Amino acid sequence: MKFPALLLIAGLAAAGLNPAHAQTMKPGLWEFKQTPQLDPARQAQMAQAQKAMENMPADQRKMIEQMMAQKGVNVSMAGGSITLKTCVTKEQAERNMAPVTHHGNCTQDVKRSGSTIQTHFVCTDPASEGDATVTLRGNEGFTNDVTVRSQRQGKTETTKVSGEGRWLGADCGDVQPMKSQSK
Repeated sequence: MKFPALLLIAGLAAAGLNPAHAQTMKPGLWEFKQTPQLDPARQAQMAQAQKAMENMPADQRKMIEQMMAQKGVNVSMAGGSITLKTCVTKEQAERNMAPVTHHGNCTQDVKRSGSTIQTHFVCTDPASEGDATVTLRGNEGFTNDVTVRSQRQGKTETTKVSGEGRWLGADCGDVQPMKSQSK
């Protein structure tokens, strides 16, 4: 699913902190909940994807969930929100690396003032750009607002996402760490 991945990349990449800053993420199980404000056509696509998952035979749904879990992802799309649970390793937390993969060949300009991080990002694959504001709540959470602008069928499409991340605990249970990639 390319669309949720884009939202997570945009929101979570902005949450990755520079090691020079004193505040760091806690290692352990994290939950990231993102709520996109979509145009009616995209909202219908998301509802369709959610319904398809719900209507899948139990063994097929379980197989997909297990494949995602092996990559360190446990995703729910209930209620129009995308909720991801993932394990942040001690090493990722020490490096302030949000556990996301960097698809899209993106560059970022990051500015921080106190507990607020503002990021402007530009991606080339697919072509998009946007802005993210992340407000830290200690080392156990944050809120974020993301705006992504992209071209679709010759028109500029703007997607806004608001969300939050919260630390659930030190024990990741059966959720495996997602591999971070640095570019």
